Amino acid sequence: MRPALLALLVLALAGCAELRAPPPAARIPAVLGAGSADPLRDAVGQAALAYADGGRSLTNDPAAMARAAAQVELMTVEFTRDLRWAALPSSVLFELRGARLEGRAALGIRAGADPDEVVRALAAAHAALARGDRAAAEAALRPALFEPGGAGTMDFLTRPGPLPQGRIATSLARDEVDRLARSRVWGLTGALDPQAGWVNPEPGRGMGIGPR
Repeated sequence: MRPALLALLVLALAGCAELRAPPPAARIPAVLGAGSADPLRDAVGQAALAYADGGRSLTNDPAAMARAAAQVELMTVEFTRDLRWAALPSSVLFELRGARLEGRAALGIRAGADPDEVVRALAAAHAALARGDRAAAEAALRPALFEPGGAGTMDFLTRPGPLPQGRIATSLARDEVDRLARSRVWGLTGALDPQAGWVNPEPGRGMGIGPR
């Protein structure tokens, strides 16, 4: 075996454990992916259900809207930094970015707001509303992240309007994540693992999805 090929195989096999490990739970608030060993995959499924009707069922349910918006923000950033998702088609991130822009416009989230801070704030608002504490929810919606913040942003969460891009993006993300789970291909190492059930990647689709 050629030395270059041997080195590639060693590096790829060494990455198997990292690519198959669940994402760092510390980055993902429990309310966004509870009940699963892999909270990000759970959040993907929840978001696809929440947006299935283009956001109509989220009207007059600010707790559900806060969680769904947080999950879109979460997916958009986690798919760029969790190596297990390197094999996702670039179209997934493209559509999610569109859904994030749509959601930020609907809820008054500032364009330059840090995604992780937005995720934490929306998750906190969801948790507060779920326990009936509207004041705490409004406090979580800080003007530094939300315009106008507080009660004004709560009104946006209650009446977000149509969210068609949310439906497109989350359903695509769910389908592609499920496809990867079925094929058990987590990056290039799937081809080197006899237990991975390797299938050929779809023609013309790159392995990387670029920066957020």
